[in-house]
Amino acid sequence: MKTSLPTDDDVVERDELDAALFWHTHKKNILLGLLAVVVVAGGSIAWYVSSTLTAEAGRVALANAKDLPEFEAIIKNYGGTMSAADALLLSAASNRDAGKLPESTAAFQSFLTSFPKHPLAGGALLGVGQNLDAAGNSQEAMTTYQLVMEQYPKSYAAPFAGYAQAEILLREFRRDEARVILDSLISQFPESTVARLAGAQLSRLGQNP
Repeated sequence: MKTSLPTDDDVVERDELDAALFWHTHKKNILLGLLAVVVVAGGSIAWYVSSTLTAEAGRVALANAKDLPEFEAIIKNYGGTMSAADALLLSAASNRDAGKLPESTAAFQSFLTSFPKHPLAGGALLGVGQNLDAAGNSQEAMTTYQLVMEQYPKSYAAPFAGYAQAEILLREFRRDEARVILDSLISQFPESTVARLAGAQLSRLGQNP
């Protein structure tokens, strides 16, 4: 019996048959997989659109906010957005200006909890220290300022925290300790405003920077 070689048409027919059999066998799983992709993609798009709209609404609300109740409304309605972060800092400042130090500190701490990686996190912790100092808790303030320098050493707040420590030491007549910090600030931040303040303070203490 003579065996003939398959023709191109035979190969095509077999490929089509294999494809049909594969589809028939696996069509349910394929359709479910496609549906899952569509659902995930649709959910991602919906989340992105919703987040974008929320963030924009928060920016508009913040631009129009003028007082503490409006800042607090933004914090409540747009939590997690950069507008809420700004509103927390503005709320902290507003409460401090009103003499409400516990409320101000609470706003700073809420900011640090919600936005620990924010560029102004060091400033928020510095604000906590300043409130503690203003309330007469100088030792707790010293500890907080030290945390600012340790946790946010490259932030704008770090040299100010060091200078605030020196001021507390000077108030307590611990001048030698204050001098050490002031000298360190000039060495670490030679071009900063704090370095100039430290130099002026050392001059008043009778030591040339």
